[in-house]
Amino acid sequence: MENGREGALTGYRVLDLADVKGAYCTKLLADLGAEVIKVESPDGDPTRRVPPFAGDVPGLERSLPFLFRNANKLGITLNLQTEDGKKILRRLVESTDVLVESHAPGYLAGLGLGYEALREINAGLIMASITEFGQTGPYRDWKGSPIVDIALSTDLIEAGFPDKPPCSLPGMPAYDATSVMAAMSIVLALFERGGSGDGHYIDVSVHQNARLALYPWMVTLHSYNRTPDGPLPGPEFRVGGAVYPVYPCKDGFVRVVALTPWQWDALVKVMGEPEVLKQPEWREFMYRIGNARELYDIMAEFTKNYTMMELFESGHQAGVPIAPIVDLADFIESPQTKAREFFLDMHHPVVGTFQYPGPPYKWTETPAAVKRSAPCLGEHNIAILCERLGFSRTELAALRRAGVV
Repeated sequence: MENGREGALTGYRVLDLADVKGAYCTKLLADLGAEVIKVESPDGDPTRRVPPFAGDVPGLERSLPFLFRNANKLGITLNLQTEDGKKILRRLVESTDVLVESHAPGYLAGLGLGYEALREINAGLIMASITEFGQTGPYRDWKGSPIVDIALSTDLIEAGFPDKPPCSLPGMPAYDATSVMAAMSIVLALFERGGSGDGHYIDVSVHQNARLALYPWMVTLHSYNRTPDGPLPGPEFRVGGAVYPVYPCKDGFVRVVALTPWQWDALVKVMGEPEVLKQPEWREFMYRIGNARELYDIMAEFTKNYTMMELFESGHQAGVPIAPIVDLADFIESPQTKAREFFLDMHHPVVGTFQYPGPPYKWTETPAAVKRSAPCLGEHNIAILCERLGFSRTELAALRRAGVV
């Protein structure tokens, strides 16, 4: 609940058996109001060991990648290699709407916990499996990683310095982009189930979704060490730079998106309608791509005379997207960021109080909200296993000694 209003998925329950490939998927569902229970092994999700760490101090509760992608979730530990662990999971599935997992193809089925087995327990279950290359096909058993997935998507050819090998964004963009697609698929499946009552199995491949991680906002040479005080950067040679060029200005850089004839006309108007750009062939998108070098020189001579905000405001008024390229500090201090109250004060029992990015959208009737920090390892074992499933504290202690939780 946010100010007395329910989230779009309030009332749904989700079991999260995913590693970092699907962690952002279940976080999105939690932000929309679903109750998400993260199920980890007693040793913890491997993401807990991924740097950077809060305060540069390593620890299971201090991984920033984990803290970001697991906020809003409850957390329990469960060893699915044990018979008792499997039994507990099956009991949880009875009252679950969605299960998200990212194990290797066939792993859960080998434990008797595949979709066909779980749907016998809960016919309305929606299960999403997020893997590197999908459940079928010649690549299904290949190993992957964020950089491998981005490279195989063909996105890397469009990104990076023209005279150096292609490069990816930092972090895990391929996994997070896949999580977005998985979350959308789950929401659609829940909507369909509302009419049919049927569950669904969703096969999500990182390889097939990785392209969304960078396209169309490729990493350009301006995103690295070029500064407005240095020599004027040359035009970008990679495809991404030709389609979505970045130009220098007085206090930084701006990115211009003028794809349609209408946007191009607006851009020419912003520039004072120079004669050289009023020739009809410039209104053709492919002509501008083919003449990107010449266009870059013309545009750069104009943009270097103005600030980022001057160009942004002019573009906004004319109807052409001109976006300032800011660093993290500028984004945090941006009037837009502050007006939207994007950053929230979050408290974690180990990390303390810190600023956390809020939901990327604001809805009036069913608002998304971030209500709690990422769970500590096994933080909600008592609340879920004892208070909900009926285990006594003595039984829980016995399960812990047996390596089940």
